[in-house]
Amino acid sequence: MTVFTGIAIYAFFAFRYPYHLHFQEQYQLFESTWAYFASVAAVPGGLADWLGRLVTQFYYYAPAGAALLAVLLTAVQLLTWTVCQRKTLIIYALSFVPTALLLAFHCDENALASGTVALLLTLAVSVLIQPVPPARLRHILELVLVPVMYMATGPMTIVFVLLVALNERSEAGGIWRSDLFGGARQIPERSEAKQYWLLVAGMLLLAVLSPLVGQYIFPYPLNRLYTGIHYYRYHNILPGLLWTAALASVAVAALSHLKTRELRKPWKPLAGSLLFVLIATLGIGLVSKTADASKEEWMRYDFMVRMQMWNRIMMTADQKNPETPKTVSCLNLALAKTGRMADSQFEYFQNGPDGLLPPFVRDHTSPVSTAEAFWQLGMVNTAQRYAFEAQEAIPDFQKSARLYQRLVETNIVNGDWDVARKYLKTLQHARFYRKWARETLEQLDAGTIFERRLELARIRNLRLKDHDFLFSDTEMDSMLGLLTVEHPENTMALNYLMAWCLLKKDLDRFVECIPLVNTPAMPKAYQEALLLRWVLTHSDFKGLPQYISLANARRIDSFITDLRAGKTEAEMQQQYGDTYWFYYYYRYRTRPE
Repeated sequence: MTVFTGIAIYAFFAFRYPYHLHFQEQYQLFESTWAYFASVAAVPGGLADWLGRLVTQFYYYAPAGAALLAVLLTAVQLLTWTVCQRKTLIIYALSFVPTALLLAFHCDENALASGTVALLLTLAVSVLIQPVPPARLRHILELVLVPVMYMATGPMTIVFVLLVALNERSEAGGIWRSDLFGGARQIPERSEAKQYWLLVAGMLLLAVLSPLVGQYIFPYPLNRLYTGIHYYRYHNILPGLLWTAALASVAVAALSHLKTRELRKPWKPLAGSLLFVLIATLGIGLVSKTADASKEEWMRYDFMVRMQMWNRIMMTADQKNPETPKTVSCLNLALAKTGRMADSQFEYFQNGPDGLLPPFVRDHTSPVSTAEAFWQLGMVNTAQRYAFEAQEAIPDFQKSARLYQRLVETNIVNGDWDVARKYLKTLQHARFYRKWARETLEQLDAGTIFERRLELARIRNLRLKDHDFLFSDTEMDSMLGLLTVEHPENTMALNYLMAWCLLKKDLDRFVECIPLVNTPAMPKAYQEALLLRWVLTHSDFKGLPQYISLANARRIDSFITDLRAGKTEAEMQQQYGDTYWFYYYYRYRTRPE
């Protein structure tokens, strides 16, 4: 069952939930240096946090991250089973409860691996301390370990204290060996009982005092010193599932100390099997409740944008139409990069200009993929601002390897090479970014960066040189127009300009920009927009421009007829869902008059 559980966890994160792992990795920058270790480990729970970050860096490759996460969660189950005194089938089944809770916990994209590592360390130390003789030496060591464990694992040390209390009580005369069904009960000697209670009181006192003393040493409020500094990305949220899993480990260990009457042989495997089924059902139910398919979909699109998998984005959208502004913006970027925006944009769901270039939001997620769109357009300063602001908004104040790469590129294009070198020197210490950073530094030093990195040369050529502007979300058409006028070869800027006008339903502005379009054939979406404006301003099709096809003219005539006939939205979508006309009347706020 342990092996089966590990395989199931691996399969879930590797095939069903891989983009949550990529999301976790991109919001940290693990450096393989002593200085980095010292800075992370210098706070309560620092060792667990450093080990958690060490594991998280391998999320760069989802299969590797899924394997490591499966090892961590199954190790929690095995250690919970190891700390148990009586090894029965029922106790073995119950030892999977903490793992089920942790699996659900890690479905949250803000759950950090350091919490699970902290629990793992406390379980491991409580196992290792049990066989130490003699009792007096073991007790002294247990007392000393409480503040040491607090520095290493944070408040998760309470699990170590409770497990030691359980084990030492058994050693003190079997106080916990009571028979639930009326058996004999051993009574420890008074000296042993006194020694035991002094030990427990001392450990609890040290566990309480460690955060109290810590508030005068570390720059953290007392409530965070008691609940954990780096167990969860948001510091104002208590990770309930993590702490429930920790207390479940203690509860299972406590149950194993109770001497219960053994079930008869025919009933033993049946009871164990039923318990396994119940715990598996609990785990599946918790995972289905905490796993968020919509977030996984957005993270998938964001990952594909990061890796510039434009064709794969189109294939994904063809299978399932994206519907949120974040995913739609990724789709529109892929449409522009594959040259399909002018023809095919409205064959997919559109939700207004926010789905083209989402407005700036002060968080660590929204600006990331939007920064990629601005970068591809040649708006380097805006891309740099979005990337920098996203990094500074990371709730647990870590740095982002992905955003560091973007800041390197924007500073190189802007000519700020010294700033780029500063970021590159840090990236040199990151396992999966080391090669890229070293090659970029060598090219900078040799002055061949634009000859070797054609993408950087392309973006540099697209930058505005003769115009300047103050960035404004509400005047995006003006900024895109400047890009288009100064660089007519920037077809992506033209596509975004026209799409912006269409998505805002500003047909007058769209017509003003039509002279900028220089293609052998007028794209489908543009023809539909021009036809709609013609219908709204003319009584018939006389004088219709020659570049508008008669097939589209006949189709809009049918659309107007069905619209006036009062057909339902569902019927209209079935017939005209791939047209700009359907978007104009049924999408983005209210239906125009």
